[in-house]
Amino acid sequence: MPDRDGSTSTSPDSMIHPFPRHIIAFILASMPLVVLPAEGGLLYRTDFENFVSGDDKWVGTDGWIGNNTGRAVHGIDQDVIAGGGLGKTAFIGFSLPSSTLAFVAKPINYSPQPGDLPLVRVETLVGIQDSIAKTTRDSFFVSVYNSSGGYLAGIRFDNRPATYGIWRADGANADHDTGVIFYRGELHLLSFTVNLPTNRWSAELDGIPLFEDAPFTATTRAVGFGYLAYEWQLGAATATGYGDNWMLVADTVVRSAPLGIEPFKPSSFIHTAATTTLTWPGQKGFDYQIEYSNDLIDWRRDLTGSAFPTILVDQTLTFQDAASGLPRRFYRVLRSETP
Repeated sequence: MPDRDGSTSTSPDSMIHPFPRHIIAFILASMPLVVLPAEGGLLYRTDFENFVSGDDKWVGTDGWIGNNTGRAVHGIDQDVIAGGGLGKTAFIGFSLPSSTLAFVAKPINYSPQPGDLPLVRVETLVGIQDSIAKTTRDSFFVSVYNSSGGYLAGIRFDNRPATYGIWRADGANADHDTGVIFYRGELHLLSFTVNLPTNRWSAELDGIPLFEDAPFTATTRAVGFGYLAYEWQLGAATATGYGDNWMLVADTVVRSAPLGIEPFKPSSFIHTAATTTLTWPGQKGFDYQIEYSNDLIDWRRDLTGSAFPTILVDQTLTFQDAASGLPRRFYRVLRSETP
């Protein structure tokens, strides 16, 4: 896959920054519980546990590709999140790159044909660690390329002071400010849905809308979900101007999905010391299942009353969990077409 800025990687040299990357570890923020849409056919899932830990160990496993190999610009960490219990995670950034754009990408190669599920949903845990020894700060992207390597769209986590925040890129126009910020050193859940036939998409961060039903790509390139990419775009004109900031990537799921109420999200979410109540629009022709997790790794569906099969008419559905005393619990609504 070519670099988005058209540059090519040069051979590695010995100028790798010696500063220990993990002097500051990530923490799991005290964020509200999040409902994740999780329906449809699985295209790819990873928690990175089958990867080998170490610098330059992200590329080459599960078909992941990238540039800047041999420079400790990307790799796999073990237990970098303090008390998070997430095990292995991936990173991109921190060390001296050979180009102003470093990327790691997973081929998905999904272009729906008539009769296929038209949507692609992505759920990924990401976090941005600020520069430590350097004053320079950069941007990090979660991007989509088509199967030919043409850039389509992305979500930019901009760590630079003047433009700090989250931006939407459509591949041609100036990036659009979402008005939502991220928090350095904390893990965020990024979810987005791409409607490939209509060239529209929506995204959320920790359940907060970033944008809804926006144009997906303004390019003339063929639209298809070819690659999911994580990118480090330097704010400087040359690679030596890099910041020692970096992006963490944890559990990631890519699914194809049916066309239903979009964006699919809860009508209300009420959490008290005693109960958690979820309410969402139930649509005729779909089944719904509540799943929960305490660590975003293992998901269970054994809560009483958590299955809602064979919805015959459009209606409002409600589920209540009486669990209490837990430090955190995550929920998601699994929506699938009724067989």
